[in-house]
Amino acid sequence: MENNFFKNLFESFLSRTVITLLGIAGTIITIYAFLQEQKVDLTYEIVANTNVLDFNADLSKLEVTYDSTNLKQTKQNLKIFTIKVVNHGDKDILKEYYDSNEPLGMQIKGGRIIETPELINASSDYLKRNVKTRILTNEKINFSQVILESKEYFIIKILVLHKKDVVPRILSTGKIAGQKDITVMSAIDVKKDYSFLEQTFYGSAWTQVIRLISYFFGLLLIIAFIIIVATSIDRFSDKRKKSKIISNFKNLKSYEYTRMDDAIFDRYKKDGPSIVKEMQKLVNSETELNETYTKLSEGLRSKEFRRFRNSEGVSYRYKNSNWSVIKEMISDGVIFKDQTSLRINLAMKDTIEKFVIFLEENGEFKKKNYGSHTETVSYFEVDDEDEETTE
Repeated sequence: MENNFFKNLFESFLSRTVITLLGIAGTIITIYAFLQEQKVDLTYEIVANTNVLDFNADLSKLEVTYDSTNLKQTKQNLKIFTIKVVNHGDKDILKEYYDSNEPLGMQIKGGRIIETPELINASSDYLKRNVKTRILTNEKINFSQVILESKEYFIIKILVLHKKDVVPRILSTGKIAGQKDITVMSAIDVKKDYSFLEQTFYGSAWTQVIRLISYFFGLLLIIAFIIIVATSIDRFSDKRKKSKIISNFKNLKSYEYTRMDDAIFDRYKKDGPSIVKEMQKLVNSETELNETYTKLSEGLRSKEFRRFRNSEGVSYRYKNSNWSVIKEMISDGVIFKDQTSLRINLAMKDTIEKFVIFLEENGEFKKKNYGSHTETVSYFEVDDEDEETTE
């Protein structure tokens, strides 16, 4: 007789394994969320780097001057830098994050700024109104201290005059609290930085449906694998434990082993300690055993039972734990039938009583090992032959 699966499941190695894994997963997620500190990430992205003039063509009569300076003769050129100042971090840059001793700005190496930088775009009206640039020297500018929220940006245009054989470079200046350095990079080198949630839920509605189904079946496979492995380990451990208990019992000086007792031990291995306890109760008194058997037999002959019997004579699931235990004891030779009643094998009865005491001493009837067989509804397959034997 198998113990109630769903009841024993939560007391098994499997349940402890699953609960442990869930606990570990929850702990990891909690630690990750705690350590995932928000931070600022201000970046200067060079969106465009365009020459205003191109003197590669030899046009002797062409003259280009800027502020009374002949650019061709002086071998100079004009370049327009389009620069995007963006906060890629997940934390807003507030005004108190700026250092007044080192205000935010940039420096041109290898060229000079010849006009006030122009704001050409911004991600919010607030930035369009409040972003201001100030030229400190012909190589250096500062920005006004504005609140730059996460993913917010503004774009400026700078006109730079430089020698033709010199490539001007953009350097960041200033200090932002929580950020060591302000990176300057080309816009083509900027990679989309998806947040954890964006990576998890990226895609269309159909993509999410397919992903959800895939995750669901993937989770089922993982759970099934855990169940198979854990159940196998649990069964192997339980089998070894029962074999050890049987071996220790056979070595008792108060017990003399006979081969017919193997039926009792095999039943214990198959169905656990509860079945042995039930067997002990039923064989305690031969009179009570026969009264129980007679009562159950009358139930099989009742009109109600016959009404629910399959007309074709197939097996019927008869609900009673005592009936199934009696049938098993008859099969195992613990009890046997004579012409009018059931008789108990006294030698096997003695073994059962000693074995129950030994199981109690080894803690086999504690709740997690024993459960309650009498509270578990048991079914036994009853066929025509079983019904005939009761008549």
